[in-house]
Amino acid sequence: MERVLLKELNMKSRDEAISFLKALWDQKSVNCPVCGSRLELLHKKAKKSDCDWQCRNCEKTFKTIHLLDEINEQMPLRGRTILLE
Repeated sequence: MERVLLKELNMKSRDEAISFLKALWDQKSVNCPVCGSRLELLHKKAKKSDCDWQCRNCEKTFKTIHLLDEINEQMPLRGRTILLE
């Protein structure tokens, strides 16, 4: 299985990409953004982690932590200033 990259998801905005990840983390029924098939947990039997998902149709693996890192690198927050005191 090949790990999917952020650019393959065709997400138009940071909010759309974050919503996709949140749906996966909440274990909601999510379709593959590449082919439209239903995603399923990668480690169903081992119960190692609910952060990795797979699409059996297009044989892509969705590693949410890697996708989150890509979102932060490629789609940085804009126009928001956080003041730390």
